[in-house]
Amino acid sequence: MSQNWQQPQQPGGYPQQPGGYPQQPAPPQQAGGYGSAQQPGYGYPQGQPQQPQPQYGGGFPPPAPPAGRPGNPLLAVGAALVATVVGAFLYAFLLSAMADTDKTPPEVTQFAYAGVVVGALIGLAVAKLGGRNTGLWVVGAVLALAAVFLGELYGYAMILHDVMSNYADKIGGGASSQVLSSNEIFFDHFSDLWKSWKEDSDALTYIFMALAPVAAVSTAYRISNR
Repeated sequence: MSQNWQQPQQPGGYPQQPGGYPQQPAPPQQAGGYGSAQQPGYGYPQGQPQQPQPQYGGGFPPPAPPAGRPGNPLLAVGAALVATVVGAFLYAFLLSAMADTDKTPPEVTQFAYAGVVVGALIGLAVAKLGGRNTGLWVVGAVLALAAVFLGELYGYAMILHDVMSNYADKIGGGASSQVLSSNEIFFDHFSDLWKSWKEDSDALTYIFMALAPVAAVSTAYRISNR
């Protein structure tokens, strides 16, 4: 004896809703049984319509601009000025120490790495305290060139002082009292010092001087992008 079994209807699939509304279509079946993802039926509050989301090219929002390293420009310039003075004195001392003042005329050794070190020192001060600021990089390059230039001139003043001291020791007498100090040569006889330096300078001198601002900008760029 067989008995007819009526297939269970889907939720919302009643033949007639109260009030004469048409039949609600049954939701699609999903894995795991009937009605695992049910639609809200009549008599329940409907969800608010979703607002359209802004679309970007390619389906992804544009990348955020890289954040620069924060810094204090005034403090960076002050530190760069201090590094300029210190670097100029170190450059001058090294130039004088490597010169042979016993020869006539004295033999001055030109070197490139001193200018690179001075420029890197100034670039480090600018980048560490000034952050990612290209304007400060330009300031650092100018100060690096000024440091090497002042180091060259003051170094020549120290060399001339050594030459005069050696000559005074040879002739004896009271000549040693007439020897000018390095500061007197640099500040009181700057025009004569400038002429002497220009006569002894060559193309290699200017090339080595140009390495200082390059080193300053390169160092500032690398430090700022870390």
